[in-house]
Amino acid sequence: MRDVSLQPNPDEVADVMYVNKDQLKELLRKADASEGGVKLSPWFRLVVDNFLFDWWKKLEDNALASVANVNDIHKLC
Repeated sequence: MRDVSLQPNPDEVADVMYVNKDQLKELLRKADASEGGVKLSPWFRLVVDNFLFDWWKKLEDNALASVANVNDIHKLC
């Protein structure tokens, strides 16, 4: 982890946090169950469901470059 300065738009982001995979899975579970006031934006959920865990695995395998793609535009619905 690195020290970074975040300045999210308060009209769009209520909270930010660093999480590991297990913590993210728990946040997803809570959001799905409407538990603990956890809410996720629809766009974040689409990224998680379509890409994030695959990217995370590739990062751990030192193969993130294999999924780098600046040519395709993905339509997420």
